Amino acid sequence: MKTKFSRILIYGLGMMGASLSLALRKKNSSAEIVGVVGSPSSKEKGIRLKSADQIFTADEFSKSPDWESYDLIVFGVPVNTTVEVISKLPSGFKGLLTDMGSTKQEIVHAVESVLTGEHRYVSSHPMCGSEESGLEFANVDLYENRLCILTRPKGATDEAFSEIEKFWKFLGMSTTEIPAHDHDKILSYVSHVPHLISSLMTNWVWENGCVREFTQNSPLPLTGGGFRDMTRIAGSNPKMWSPIFSSNQEEIYKALLDYKDRLDKLLSELDPEKPLDLKHWESFMEKSRIDRDAILKKQNDSKNP
Repeated sequence: MKTKFSRILIYGLGMMGASLSLALRKKNSSAEIVGVVGSPSSKEKGIRLKSADQIFTADEFSKSPDWESYDLIVFGVPVNTTVEVISKLPSGFKGLLTDMGSTKQEIVHAVESVLTGEHRYVSSHPMCGSEESGLEFANVDLYENRLCILTRPKGATDEAFSEIEKFWKFLGMSTTEIPAHDHDKILSYVSHVPHLISSLMTNWVWENGCVREFTQNSPLPLTGGGFRDMTRIAGSNPKMWSPIFSSNQEEIYKALLDYKDRLDKLLSELDPEKPLDLKHWESFMEKSRIDRDAILKKQNDSKNP
């Protein structure tokens, strides 16, 4: 199987962009893949790793962008940089475009401001990735059997939506469509706030004097698998995550307030002055297990091994 594209630009050849390039090669795409990186050192690394057929730094690309020469343009840079690059697109540009941004409202607003009337920009959010950053961490199977959320700005044609959907399915992904506002609200709960809580938990534990003293004196970590799993994403690429927090600040704030209300209730129920209701905690943990299975759609595991 081959894609219909002959020349694809991946603007942002980091971990996800380089993984996209490798995945296209694995799927036998015949397209020429051009990558844009942030620095000369990244360009040298990308050339050495053969991350794309041709690689430019952002400064080099900006001197002669030649947007019209690409069948498909994919932005794989942080949200704020995506918005900045969108603003530089030619007015009325009709090329097929998408991004891999973790928030949508700011990107969609930028698209609707620059590409007036009908256009072929459909925003994407592949729900995959890693706490690692950099093109050297590229994974050829990153997109296999994962979900890609699609969001239509006003003016996006049905043909463009169909082409972008086919592109991600070609890479082995399933797709679903979610409007920008709903996307950002959902992601504040399932991704953005968990990243903040994971980072906060790491600081909270290490800044406890007792934990630090005995950890430093122990030949192995004092933690079990639970702490490791809950803090795996702590401190993920700051250059990517700080723009996410900025672009989705309001939804993150509201989600954290909701979390705080639930934490306050938990604290009240754990008040040492009150007797502990064991049955309540058993049902609390059981509901958590059921809710987690529902969120992760584990009931479908037997159908999708």
